[in-house]
Amino acid sequence: MEIVKATVQHLDELLEFARDNFLLTYGHMNTEDNMRDYLQTTFSYKSFQYEFLDPESDFYVILLGNKIIGYYKSNVGDAQTEDNLPNSLELERVYVTDSLKGQGLGRKMIDHAIAQAKSKNLDFIWLGVWEKNQKAIAFYEKMGFKSIGTHVFQLGDDAQTDLIMKLEL
Repeated sequence: MEIVKATVQHLDELLEFARDNFLLTYGHMNTEDNMRDYLQTTFSYKSFQYEFLDPESDFYVILLGNKIIGYYKSNVGDAQTEDNLPNSLELERVYVTDSLKGQGLGRKMIDHAIAQAKSKNLDFIWLGVWEKNQKAIAFYEKMGFKSIGTHVFQLGDDAQTDLIMKLEL
């Protein structure tokens, strides 16, 4: 297993993996209409490609052989979803295939993101996590993240509350 920066050759498989894992993670806790709307906008090929090509965003994948089994997205500068957290890296969409959860892959991705942020001389990493995703919150707290506020995550017509969590480097 290795973590590598995703290339355009990964784009189709990555988009499918991203859609499937978002739906698997949140589909049972949201309406079908809201999930469909979100997937059709955020995870349309055009939107995903636009994010993928943003010079201030990077996608990293965990490969087992040639198959994607996890990924995360990092944002700096104007690509971040909050503009009041200077000199930081936003960690977004940390996902591992369901059958491999609990085997340390999430920790490896966080450690990889920390190394990326340190190489850019950033002060901290931050992320938004849905207040109802207690398992993810517990994981991030275990990794050293602290809650510093909230922001709205719009899923279809549902304005959800995300905790903003920060890890000092």
